[in-house]
Amino acid sequence: MSTETTTTRCAVVGGGPGGVVLAYLLARAGVPVTLLESRPDFDRRFRGDALAPPVLEVLDALGLADPLLAAVPHGTADAFVWRTPTRAYRLADYRRASAKYPYYALVPQGRFLPFVVEEAARFPGFHVEMGARASALLRDGGGRVVGVEYTHGGARQRLHADLVVGADGRNSKIRTLSTITATELGAHLDICWYEVPRRDSDPPQSGLGIIAEPGASLAVLGQADSWQLGYLIPAGTFPALRAGGIGPVVGAFRRRLPWLGDRLDGLSEVNQLTLLPVRITSVDRWSEPGLLLIGDAAHVISPVGGNGLNFAVLDAVEAANRLVGPLLADPVDPEAVDAATAAVEAARRPLVDRDQQQQKRAERGAVHRLRTADPRPPRVLRVLSSLPGVALLVARRSARALAAPPIDARILHPAAGVPLNAAWAANPAGEGPRRSAPPG
Repeated sequence: MSTETTTTRCAVVGGGPGGVVLAYLLARAGVPVTLLESRPDFDRRFRGDALAPPVLEVLDALGLADPLLAAVPHGTADAFVWRTPTRAYRLADYRRASAKYPYYALVPQGRFLPFVVEEAARFPGFHVEMGARASALLRDGGGRVVGVEYTHGGARQRLHADLVVGADGRNSKIRTLSTITATELGAHLDICWYEVPRRDSDPPQSGLGIIAEPGASLAVLGQADSWQLGYLIPAGTFPALRAGGIGPVVGAFRRRLPWLGDRLDGLSEVNQLTLLPVRITSVDRWSEPGLLLIGDAAHVISPVGGNGLNFAVLDAVEAANRLVGPLLADPVDPEAVDAATAAVEAARRPLVDRDQQQQKRAERGAVHRLRTADPRPPRVLRVLSSLPGVALLVARRSARALAAPPIDARILHPAAGVPLNAAWAANPAGEGPRRSAPPG
């Protein structure tokens, strides 16, 4: 099998939120960047879709937020609400969390990701390979990562790069190929997902919150043409759920979401559910010479908190700010690149670690409530939700935890001006001139 070799400044492996945003930011600044995505498309099922107010403000600074929200059908949620059969607890109120975006925007990843990639395709240094599966890290004689090997349409390719970024999710292939070690911090919950079609007559669902009843906790995520229904179970109990049959799951959905009606008739077996183990994972370090991990590749964020997407985007912004200078230098100084990747971890890790510890506590509490059939929030949250103004304060505190650093001026306003990709400018509604689709 022949091997084709190409070069770039930065190779980003993984076309999730962190990967596409980082690739966009670097390309905007004029850094040659190649994005490798293993799938043939950007469809993401059973993935978080809630863009927080601070992240919407970041996109707005880049001129992306309003076009995104205008182009993609989406919902909004201005509060985190915990609903039981007898009461709704408003735990966080985002109506004052941002002057322009006082809400979470619920944008399906399957629409958000290609939108960002199309914007990145405006810049001549950007290239994306769909259906590109990473198989090895390239190293020099000293062990430094100097690129990535991948297969594309059955052909082996080698991409040499001054920096490789692993943004390929919770089951990161790049992390596995590196010398970085992952540790599981918590294994308390699993989520069983089921998808049903969406109808025009369906009531609005924010997707941000919890729907609970004694012994069951549910989640509802709205996509462009479907609903994704989540059923939480204690970790490792899926075999017991299978043995007991699908009845309790269907019953909970029918009681709490009666408007689903006949769309639940087809759910007759437990094996129709998609099991997503919720595993909070950390790594001993985010980088090694020539390599950086971001997003779930560096830190798996529990979907229970709903902020995995937002953390990945903030990782990308921090990484772009730190890397734009070293990667624009000619020649590139490897030591400067490594110093920048270390700085990314130094800036982001304390915030991520704190959130993961909070998630561990929240998941332990969730399992206890499932086992004791108590659908209510923890007592302290019940008390606080009854006090005037507390939900607004909680939302503002949450927004501060997701605050992004100012975007580097070289990204916002490249000094020499980064020209548009000429082919894209001639056909901006097309597929983009720098894209390689998987053959076949």
